[in-house]
Formats: sequence, structure tokens, C-alpha cells
Amino acid sequence: GVTASSFDGLIASAAARYGLDPSLIKGVIQTESGFDANAVSHAGAKGLMQLMDDTARGLGVTDAFDPAQNIDAGSRFLSYLLRKYDGNVSTALAAYNAGPGRVDRLGLTDDQQLRERLSELPAETQRYIGKVLAAAQQWR
Repeated sequence: GVTASSFDGLIASAAARYGLDPSLIKGVIQTESGFDANAVSHAGAKGLMQLMDDTARGLGVTDAFDPAQNIDAGSRFLSYLLRKYDGNVSTALAAYNAGPGRVDRLGLTDDQQLRERLSELPAETQRYIGKVLAAAQQWR
């Protein structure tokens, strides 16, 4: 059957390509889809890294359920967010979950500001950040 390790090669190459820690990608996948490549959320996010259709299209994805495309695009988006927020991992994760627009409207640029104003983000996003960081820690 398909296990988390089935995706190790794709995760390792995306991590290398976009300068990410593979354990962070795994933490996102575990939290987003539990390593189910066919997952669809109530909001319509698809695949391993739960890409919304607009995001997926913008990243050139033709099939969000294809693990190779999904991991590549999700990792590219995550690396873009990490650059945008100067390597502040929690802030990048908040933007991955709630959308960069939401984070920017609150004027959050780093993890310290995020911690101080966490209550202004959706409860789901608050939980999400902790879940991903804990999952990433386990994969290290």
C-alpha cells in the first residue's frame, strides 16, 4: 500500500529544488492530507498538500491529485512564502493555511508579531501552525 515513505523521493527532490527542509514538507503533508494523495477538503483543496484550484493553476498544475505535481507545486508555494516572510516558518505556515492576503492584512511579517496577534487569525490556522511544527519535528 501507499505509506508516507512512498513519497520520500518526491519530497527529497522538491526540498532540494526549493531549498526546504524535507521534514517541513512532510509536516505540511501529514497535517493537510495525512499522506492521502486523493484528499479533498470541504473548501475544495486537493491532494497531498491541499492545493486550492487557483493556487494550483498559478503554479502550472494540471492534475492536483498527481503526487509529483502536487508536492512540487506545494513546496514551491511554501518556499515562496518562506522567502516573502524572511524565513519565519510559523508566519509562512499561517499564510499557507489562511492565505497570504489574510496575513498581510493583519500586517504580520514575522513570528514574534504572529505570536502576539495569533488570536486574530482563524482558530483553524492557529491549530494548523502547531500541528505542522509538531509533525515536522517528528520527521526530523
